[in-house]
Amino acid sequence: MFNLDKHMLVVMIELTRDCLLTLLLCSAPAFAQTIPDFSGVFLRNPVERHGVNKINTEFDDLLVLNIKQGVDTLEVTEMQNGAQATSVYNLNGKPSINVSPDGMRSNDRIEFKDGKLTIKSEVTDRKVVVFNRLTGETWRLSPDLQTLTIRVKEGYPRLGVQGFRPTQTYTRQTSLPVALKNANMASEMNKCNVLPPFLSKKGSPKLNHGAILGMTGFQQLAWQVSFGAVLDGNFFNDLERTPTSGGVKFRKKGMLISSYSGPINLEVIPTVTFTRGEFALTSTIMGLEPLPEWLLNLRFRIKWVGSESRDLGEVPAELRQKASDLAPLYEQYWLEIPAQDVPITDSLEVHILSADGNQLGCISGHI
Repeated sequence: MFNLDKHMLVVMIELTRDCLLTLLLCSAPAFAQTIPDFSGVFLRNPVERHGVNKINTEFDDLLVLNIKQGVDTLEVTEMQNGAQATSVYNLNGKPSINVSPDGMRSNDRIEFKDGKLTIKSEVTDRKVVVFNRLTGETWRLSPDLQTLTIRVKEGYPRLGVQGFRPTQTYTRQTSLPVALKNANMASEMNKCNVLPPFLSKKGSPKLNHGAILGMTGFQQLAWQVSFGAVLDGNFFNDLERTPTSGGVKFRKKGMLISSYSGPINLEVIPTVTFTRGEFALTSTIMGLEPLPEWLLNLRFRIKWVGSESRDLGEVPAELRQKASDLAPLYEQYWLEIPAQDVPITDSLEVHILSADGNQLGCISGHI
């Protein structure tokens, strides 16, 4: 039998301990990784589109992210046009339950790999028609920590559908008030939109059914509010638009018409559609969403702009229900606009206000 004295045994134990410690230190990078700190305030950059006709989409109104990363959790607050929603994720790999801006509950889990953060989500709510939506958000910070890039993969396994949304980039802001101010200045709410070229002055020259004045809208997280404006009334009976080398001319029964002969009607049609998640899919299948209560008491400030400015102030509006071939029943605001002797080429500027007077959008256009 091999005999060891006490001294030799102590030496061997010390050597074994030192070797194990050295092995652990050398292999530590294989087991541990640096978790990037995403804390800060970020403002989403507008998405550039080239050669694409657009009215308004989810990425036109800027979105603010207020991110707070602690030792155990990541807290993300989305803010857009007065709406906000907060989600909290565990950083230890355990799942967390969050409620999305459209009210859907989801089971979320965070993973870190190669300096990237991935949030995997599965909808668990069964209050509406659910198609087992799965999403994965991959976050990456630029080397200078000033740009956050988010790519979202979304799929519906039961339908065999999956794909990526457009990549989003965010720029770090100096503070939350600065980010909210910048987002407000760029909001569609504060712009006076004109009719897109692909809709203006096209179609039949006969205007018996009126004329589209314009469209606008804004985004609030998971849903989009849109407004369409149409001019109508007896004045448009037998009215025809004729393009000429000197511009557009209007005629009634062969006679040249240069100004309105009396009041005209303005119809403003608000709609709400969901743009993310389960409700977006069910809205596409089932049709437009009913109007929320805060869209049932809108106000309108009207102005004629062109040969001279005619500020009509607030014009009374009546909320009516109307049916059409495209929508069996929808709600619209009806206004009578004074227009006697107003040149037909003048623009009507329509400011859409909430019940408490905040501007929700503006449309400017002419027939």
